[in-house]
Amino acid sequence: MKIDGSYTINAPRELVWRSLLDPDILAKTIPGCEKLTTTGENRYTAVVKAGVGAIKGTFNSEFSLSDIDPGNAYTLVSKAKAPVGFVEGSGRVTLEGGTDGKPTVVKFAGDVKMGGMLASIAGRLFEAAARKNTDDMFERLRTLVEHRESS
Repeated sequence: MKIDGSYTINAPRELVWRSLLDPDILAKTIPGCEKLTTTGENRYTAVVKAGVGAIKGTFNSEFSLSDIDPGNAYTLVSKAKAPVGFVEGSGRVTLEGGTDGKPTVVKFAGDVKMGGMLASIAGRLFEAAARKNTDDMFERLRTLVEHRESS
């Protein structure tokens, strides 16, 4: 499944960039995140409670950032497993604007796949759930970053 989007944050690009790399902020923005641990440079593990419809589980996740263009873009690769199935994805996150007092636009585009009971029972609901989780994550990020900017 393809997923993409664009979110505007009223803050300088540098602040948005730092926030996207800050494990404390990431832990607060990822829906259902119970724990996020840095395991290496640009590598993390997380425990996330999530689900689609009646299929819910606690996912042990790994994600990493690569192809980093500081202040501008990176590639995110993630893998999450739970007894109810798995979710894997990769995508490119890109920042635009955010200079001269203009807002920063965060864009992303990628692919996600799932398997196990999650796919067989909740497959048709997955796209809507993925979109909602993505929107929730970027709304939380926007709120945290804009609050930091105004402090």
